[in-house]
Amino acid sequence: MRDANTLVAVVLAGGGHRDRLARAVGVESKAHVPLGGVPLGEYVLAALRAADSVGRTVYVGDPQGSFAGLYDVRVPAGERLVDSLALGAGAALAQAGDPRWLLIVTADVPWLTGAAVERFVAAAKTLTGQDGAPARLVYPIVTEADARAQFPLQDRTYAALADGRFTGGNLVLLSADAVPALLPLMERAYRNRKNPLALARLVGLGTLVKLVLGRASVPQLERRVSRLLGAPARALVSHDACLAADVDRLEQLPGTLTADLPHRAAPADLARRT
Repeated sequence: MRDANTLVAVVLAGGGHRDRLARAVGVESKAHVPLGGVPLGEYVLAALRAADSVGRTVYVGDPQGSFAGLYDVRVPAGERLVDSLALGAGAALAQAGDPRWLLIVTADVPWLTGAAVERFVAAAKTLTGQDGAPARLVYPIVTEADARAQFPLQDRTYAALADGRFTGGNLVLLSADAVPALLPLMERAYRNRKNPLALARLVGLGTLVKLVLGRASVPQLERRVSRLLGAPARALVSHDACLAADVDRLEQLPGTLTADLPHRAAPADLARRT
């Protein structure tokens, strides 16, 4: 059963023609790029509809196409990512019932499923910081082994850490009361999410050196980000590679796991289950 007072999802679907892939395909934004005959964003919205932990969904972007009915509130995208984040978060926090959690998701992870969202949210809510306080920001990371096993045709970017090699996810769970302090850092982290060195520069020279040497660990990065935020932040190692399997380049579209799509219910069918 859904609890609209607990969690609101915010789907970032802006970018417009500024996005290279959208321009190449000739659509309004990346969310409208078709895969298996269905826009990327529709898969994401349908997965959120199938996740009982998601009470309501805010769509940040153009509502064109069959997306109508798959979200509860729409706001226009901003000029920059941080603007879209602020607009989407503001709309989410304005929902009735004072939501306690926000789930920020990009609209370009078409293999996302409701079950994967549920597993991530449930596990994220159990995490605590070093002081035992609940984590206020949780970001999923996927091991290279899981990503390659589940999406062998996709070329990902991996960060080599002391704990292993990981790729970053395309969603983040954060507590509602932490939004004002987190927005600027989230914008910088998302912009550089596929550039491990840029991410390291964000958290300090010492971390950069350790990352180059492959000696940085997940707990070290968590502690550094927590200090930057002034609140507990955690990375969650997930076995659901669909959390990180986005579509960024034209060459990722033809034949990229399209054979897997018929094994999922169509997005419209997922939406009707709610």
